[in-house]
Amino acid sequence: MARGESWVLGVSPLPNRFVFGAGDVSPLNPLDTPFKRRTRGLTSPAPSERAFPSLHSPSLLESFHTMSQSASVEWWNKSLDEVGLHGMDKLVDSSGSWDALLQSGREDLAQALSLTDMMTGQDRTVLEIGCGVGRLSAALADQFGRVLGVDVAPTLIEEARHRNTHENISFEVCDGVRIRPSGTDFTCDTVFTCDTVFSYEVLYYLNRQSLTTYFEDAFALLTSGGQLVFHLNMEPIHVTTRLSFLFRRALYACGIKQFRGWPTGAGLKRYFHSEAWLRQTLSHIGFRVERIVGPNLRQKWIVAVKP
Repeated sequence: MARGESWVLGVSPLPNRFVFGAGDVSPLNPLDTPFKRRTRGLTSPAPSERAFPSLHSPSLLESFHTMSQSASVEWWNKSLDEVGLHGMDKLVDSSGSWDALLQSGREDLAQALSLTDMMTGQDRTVLEIGCGVGRLSAALADQFGRVLGVDVAPTLIEEARHRNTHENISFEVCDGVRIRPSGTDFTCDTVFTCDTVFSYEVLYYLNRQSLTTYFEDAFALLTSGGQLVFHLNMEPIHVTTRLSFLFRRALYACGIKQFRGWPTGAGLKRYFHSEAWLRQTLSHIGFRVERIVGPNLRQKWIVAVKP
């Protein structure tokens, strides 16, 4: 939702890769966008396959994947110390209270509901991907009977549990590779099922392979008729974005944690996913794409239903 220059540290990055070559995987420009509402990542040149054929070996790509994921989780684990809770939403003043932060979550969810017509109810269970410290989890708890929030950063989950006052919310750490809540076994009948899988300003941290895996896991966890509702920044990534990221990485290496109000932390990357690719991938998994809506490319909501 377009709430000005809003940052949400409550949602942490999921696995990324260093990607060499052209395509729709690129880092985001942290200078012209808010932190969590748009992301940033490591910029790499785009050499040709002829110049670097070994870069396409599965083992090397897996190594890049592991290193990048580790860097992301490491940064998010210390993000509270570096940026603080107010960094979760830049419209909340640095001296603002936890209640003010929760109010911003309620406002963001209200906007999401108005755009997506997401089904709610006290008889429904929602799984939130990238819950962070629970800024939106608390708002979801007012709309659903049960909320399970998952995040890759243990420190953020610990903070979420500490601040949680809702009996119908629980939090779990996920590995950033699969969405498998406690007690879930995909080799047989899943123990955990939900009516909605929800994610706000998170899934553009994932490359196509990882995002497809998350879609597959969401499909397995949802009950028949369940909804996958998520936000994406679908704006193409430009050259200036890459240059801006390199500048911020240099600042972070020099010990400068913020620049012009935005964190300079490493390990984050936004990936561009086109509407055509999203529709094709979701349909191939088995979803029925109901709508892709939003006021602009940076604020797109996708609603897909499991038949």
